Amino acid sequence: MKKLLCILCALSLLLTLGAGALADGVIELEYLNHKPEASAIDAMQAIIDAFNASHPDIHVTQTTTLDFNTVLTTRAQTNDLPDLFSCSTSSSWELLYKDGMIMNLDGQAFLENVEAETLSLSQLDGETWRMPYSLSCYGLYVRTDIFEKLGLALPETWEDLLASCETLKANGYTPFIMGDKDMGTVGQRMERLMGIINPDCNDEFAAIYAGELDPADSVVLSVFPQAFIDIANYSAEDSLGVDNEAAYQNFVAGQGALMIQGTWALATLQAYDPELQVAFIPLPNPTGDVAKVPISIDTSFCVSVNTKYPEACLTFMEYMSTVEAAQVYCDGEGSPNVIKGVVYGVKEFEKITAAMNEGRVFVSLNAVWPSGFRNALRDYAQALIMDKDAEPFVEAALEVIGEYYAK
Repeated sequence: MKKLLCILCALSLLLTLGAGALADGVIELEYLNHKPEASAIDAMQAIIDAFNASHPDIHVTQTTTLDFNTVLTTRAQTNDLPDLFSCSTSSSWELLYKDGMIMNLDGQAFLENVEAETLSLSQLDGETWRMPYSLSCYGLYVRTDIFEKLGLALPETWEDLLASCETLKANGYTPFIMGDKDMGTVGQRMERLMGIINPDCNDEFAAIYAGELDPADSVVLSVFPQAFIDIANYSAEDSLGVDNEAAYQNFVAGQGALMIQGTWALATLQAYDPELQVAFIPLPNPTGDVAKVPISIDTSFCVSVNTKYPEACLTFMEYMSTVEAAQVYCDGEGSPNVIKGVVYGVKEFEKITAAMNEGRVFVSLNAVWPSGFRNALRDYAQALIMDKDAEPFVEAALEVIGEYYAK
């Protein structure tokens, strides 16, 4: 009984102290992770555990969510942002900085550990509001064992890709394994494919809104719908009922040989099968032009301007900028890291890395499209998968362009 009373008293004390400080005076910081993948969560937890062990006066707790955008937006509206959070590239987070909710990091010494070119891509009007950490690339995963079995070469053109799909289908495989139930995945694929078709897609849409370009002359609106339909035609009939995790499992199980995804997917695929034989290559351009690789800052770190412990937050950011911490994240999460000195040599990414080294890259359109545009258009992209009718998609796209580019 005495032991039970002691436990109850201890619990009561912790509840009374709240989240700001632990019983021994240790500063408690909340870190909200924007990535739901287990590989990213586990990699961050390993870094956080090491930081907590080496900084006994600070304790960081990781919070995760399946709906980061909604959670962070809601918390911003209630002035309850976490002390620290990660994010990808989106004008939504830039608006939080403009609204004075994210700390300006200009002049922080740890930014010198970041590759200069990537740091410049992370700025807004020349001001640094986040510390970039890793890049994501988007492309095509190919089951090399299945391709070798069927005598297929890695596709370099859209015609090569469709011909490979015919061979795969004739041999009992579902060519593309897709998780079309996930709206975020569909929207991302739509946006990245539009960028591959024309990296200057944003200028096209702006010109359409301004009346300077006839929609019939839009490369993107002319080519994208049929390319998206091509992918749908070679996907499973029930792809709209398949989520990402199920798609990963089906791909690993060998039900199909192609998957359109990002660098982040490799860690999950290899967690299911460490011996998986796969290559990640540039997704061919449906126009026949050279295939460029969509890149974006996949993970970056921000500090809330209203944190009670700004110095402790900056101490954690400094720790994150070290080669040791960044290497843990790179090895665990799987994306190219932008901290100087991190070693990145993933054999599965040789083809796409070569394209990047040749300069065949462009910044993902979500970084430049009007805020909310991708989400507004993705519903119609998902409908395109279902009805395979280009005309309603183009009509809907023009309405969305008119609404969002007016802003």
